[in-house]
Amino acid sequence: MELLQGIEIDLVSIAMRLLLVVVVFIVGRFLAGLLRRWVERSLRKTDLTDSLIVLITTVTYYTILLITVLIVLALLGVPAAALAGTVSVIVIVLAITLQSSLGNLAATINFLLFKPFEVGDLMETAGVMGFVQEIQVFSTVIISPNRKTHVLPNSKIQNAGLANYSKTGTMRVDLSFGISYDSDVDKAKQIIQDILTEHDSVLAEPPPQVFLQKLSDSTLDIAAWPFVRLADFLPFQSDIVQRVKNSFDEAGIVIPYPQQDVHLVKEN
Repeated sequence: MELLQGIEIDLVSIAMRLLLVVVVFIVGRFLAGLLRRWVERSLRKTDLTDSLIVLITTVTYYTILLITVLIVLALLGVPAAALAGTVSVIVIVLAITLQSSLGNLAATINFLLFKPFEVGDLMETAGVMGFVQEIQVFSTVIISPNRKTHVLPNSKIQNAGLANYSKTGTMRVDLSFGISYDSDVDKAKQIIQDILTEHDSVLAEPPPQVFLQKLSDSTLDIAAWPFVRLADFLPFQSDIVQRVKNSFDEAGIVIPYPQQDVHLVKEN
């Protein structure tokens, strides 16, 4: 009789524990979903990209689920030391496996905190120049002027450094025009200066600079450094070269082909 009573008590205890486990799991899953929705709504009010919002909400959801599973295992009688050891091993394995990814993630966090660039900025990094389309979890998507899509790891951008042309809203265009040694340098410089002064895209401040930059083998290289608004950068480059070429032709300023003087020495 006492044995039957002991068995009944054990069965009731096991049933109560199983019921508690089910309740804890259901509540934990409910809280995970609730917290994920709350975090997502909060993040949608920020400037974070969709991929980062998905990452943060997913990590939040599964972190709550993991905590729930650990509580369930503890209720089932699994020793706490064994749980802690298992979690530690999993963390170490993940850290080793995802070492490069963690470096990219750290760079992403740095970009989000200090904002060296944002979506829509024109930037140059690691030999790539273009507009930032998206800052993803581990990489950044850049669209170059020729419409190529470049996906660069964020750690690579952080190590290579970057030039952000959108911070000031203006940009200097570095131009160079080669004329022949027989042409009038001062006249050519004045022609370029007049074109830049009259051009609608060129800013008055800071004023454009025009100067003789280099004595090359076949040409006198005249440099022009006008400042333009960022939106006018690409259209201006294609327009200004055509204007200078037409004006040089009208003024008789020659743009020579590459050439060399060859002297023949006659041996007796």
